[in-house]
Amino acid sequence: MTIRELPGVLNRTQQARWFKIAATVAFLLVLGTLYGWYAIAVASGRIETVTEAIDKLGAATQSDASTEVMREVLQNAASTGVGFGAAVIAVVGVAMIWLGLGLTYLLLGLVAAAVAGPLAMFESTGVYARLIVGVVVLSASFTALMQGLRVLFSGAGPVMSVARNMLTEAVRMKMSLVLIVLLILGLAVLPGMLDADQPLRYRVQTFFQYSVSGTFWVLAALSLAFGVSSITGEQRSKVLWQTITKPVAPWQYLLGKWLGLVGLNAILLLVAASGIFLFAEYLRQQPAVGESHAYIDKEGTGAPTEDRFILESRVLTARKSASIEIPPELSIDAPEFKQAVDDYIKKQRLTDPEFAQTPDELAKVVSDLHEGELRAYRSIPAGGRQTYRIPGLEGAAERNAPITLSLRIDAGGNRPDMFYNISFVLITSDSAAPIVRKMGLGYYHNIPLSPRAIGPDGALLVQIYNGGLVQDSSGAIGIVPNPSALSIPDNGLEVSYEAGGYRMNFFRVILVLWVKLAFLAMIGVFASTFLSFPVACLVAFGVFLLAEMSGYLVYAADTYAATDRQGDLVWYKWAVGHFTGLVGHLFSVYSDLKPVRRLVDGRLLPWSAVVGGTGVLAGVTALLYACAVYVFRKRELAIYSGQ
Repeated sequence: MTIRELPGVLNRTQQARWFKIAATVAFLLVLGTLYGWYAIAVASGRIETVTEAIDKLGAATQSDASTEVMREVLQNAASTGVGFGAAVIAVVGVAMIWLGLGLTYLLLGLVAAAVAGPLAMFESTGVYARLIVGVVVLSASFTALMQGLRVLFSGAGPVMSVARNMLTEAVRMKMSLVLIVLLILGLAVLPGMLDADQPLRYRVQTFFQYSVSGTFWVLAALSLAFGVSSITGEQRSKVLWQTITKPVAPWQYLLGKWLGLVGLNAILLLVAASGIFLFAEYLRQQPAVGESHAYIDKEGTGAPTEDRFILESRVLTARKSASIEIPPELSIDAPEFKQAVDDYIKKQRLTDPEFAQTPDELAKVVSDLHEGELRAYRSIPAGGRQTYRIPGLEGAAERNAPITLSLRIDAGGNRPDMFYNISFVLITSDSAAPIVRKMGLGYYHNIPLSPRAIGPDGALLVQIYNGGLVQDSSGAIGIVPNPSALSIPDNGLEVSYEAGGYRMNFFRVILVLWVKLAFLAMIGVFASTFLSFPVACLVAFGVFLLAEMSGYLVYAADTYAATDRQGDLVWYKWAVGHFTGLVGHLFSVYSDLKPVRRLVDGRLLPWSAVVGGTGVLAGVTALLYACAVYVFRKRELAIYSGQ
């Protein structure tokens, strides 16, 4: 056997059934042995895990709401630790062996280890070692999943044949290949660009923001450009003539093209999501600010550090939140407020008879006055107090889940060297003891609270004092006021609680992104049935941008004035405003899901929103498909050049 014949022999060996059975047994034995060694090391105390942090929390002398939150978080982390990772590795490894890639990936891993190992030994070249490992792992995952997808699309029939050809074309065309390589390189490079001096919570949020949104935008561009170029290119090169005369019905041809795109997006999204999830879990195990190692503070008290507490309770979670309830007397429809508006307008018209004569000017005056009332309600003078009610916390009370009060205060110019003593009295709590916190200006502070602070009606009633409450020798309560008044910005006070796990929330986010990509793929297919490549690209990308900007379009339409200063209707302004609002509302479901923002902020993406949004997008996709089939049937493909 010569060296030239060696690759063929190795390939035939890894494709043989006896090899797959033997390799599977050997792989599972090695993995089971390693996991058993790890379990023994943990039991003997040679390896520290989150269990140590739980034990320290249990031994802590102070048991408050933050301790309860961290104990619950650590218990969840302990229940889905190394065992879950070992199970994933086992499933992936066995799948690769039975796809006939066992020896290929073994040799690839040995080469990568030989190259990256020496680089990892030095701090200056460690980043290149991680880059090499990341590129190799992501590329190998993509190749294996593509092989699996080809097996899935190996069924008989025109639809499966067109879908298989679509996958082959994807790795052959320069445009799609460039985007795929760009995605893999970007995901491999991004972890090395994070600032190690930043708090851990900011690093995790930054990584989520750029990795998930960057993956979606690259795949969206791939879906639109590749979907359009595939169909218009086959029309221009007359390859479509041979396909349609097989015979292949128009609905089968278009469905196969769309399935190929959806399958390719699923593979790339799964590769990217796996890399993002695993690196996020790696970041989670890094020391936060004030920790000697993950979950263990430098003082060894067992109390959670602020960085770790915010990361676990507000980022790596799926939380629901509730904000301040506006009192009825401050409603824009309240009789008292309407009377105040009328009095203000009459007073202004004494000096300016033309004041607020048009409907648009009147609406702006009402809006400004109402915003002023709300600002006054959210302002507290020095030494003063204000009572706020936050409803909608029934879920936290039912789950007996700790809650977190988040507050931002503004005062003066928000000087970074100024700190205010803020006091809180929880009226609905069974404990009347005030909570006093020293707070900086201009950023959020998080105060953990017990669910016992929630009232029977599911609301939290809290008094906030602009100063520090103190008790003198006689037992009387006084207040030491801060230097000036403070204000709470809009959405500057909220109460949140954990309503689900971050891992399942991550899965729902990826699922929503895949549904969005399937919708965009159908837009590309639809546009290419009756337009040339440049025009179809312009239409497809234009629809994509309109969908992404729909929230802004709705806001712009609501604030756009359709009258002149005399109150007369301007027809073209009216038409522009209504058309903009119509376009924005058409894509409102697409925009309102906001999966990436929810993931970065640690907010729950409920199944109800996923099912509702998926249902609407699936209905629109089916309608576009029906229109594409109808148009394609009417085309004279024999004389259409695709130009």
